[in-house]
Amino acid sequence: MKKLTYILFISLLSSSLVFAQRKAKTPLDLLKKIHKYATQKKYDKLNSYLYQGTIIKGPSKKINGKTMAELILGGIKDPQVSSDFSYSSEALKTIIDQHSDRLIPITEKLRNELFTSNQGSFSQFTDLKKIADNRPKDLYIFVYGGVHMLMAKIDKGFQLVFWDGLRRFGKNSGSSEPSTEGGK
Repeated sequence: MKKLTYILFISLLSSSLVFAQRKAKTPLDLLKKIHKYATQKKYDKLNSYLYQGTIIKGPSKKINGKTMAELILGGIKDPQVSSDFSYSSEALKTIIDQHSDRLIPITEKLRNELFTSNQGSFSQFTDLKKIADNRPKDLYIFVYGGVHMLMAKIDKGFQLVFWDGLRRFGKNSGSSEPSTEGGK
């Protein structure tokens, strides 16, 4: 009986350690994990780092009913995506290595724009709206070089809610950042 108890205890401990490893403790940690799994094409592992909210009121009918995670993964998998949800491994690596200081808590002005119930594009996600209203320091943004990102701390770990412009990073922004095309 003691052996069985020890085996169960060790099993529970090891599975909780694996679960804890699937949480991104900081926005930078989140981007590093996304870059790692996208580079390795381990899309199933990426899913736990991407926001799962379903779009109800999207700007176009073709994205309604899809999750944010599906759209982000689509941009990672398809280098032809060129606007919202576009991806460039090189650009993300540059952001991680050289611009992590630009990962900041969301500003009040932007929070109001994004989460105002009538016009805010993210107000349709009630869980994100609660975070914006009650724990705004758990929302982070990155805005630089044509890239926009929104990250949220959900269930004690950060998730990527939205990004755009990674394929355009540095273009037309006056910076000397990567400007090569491609998502891989």
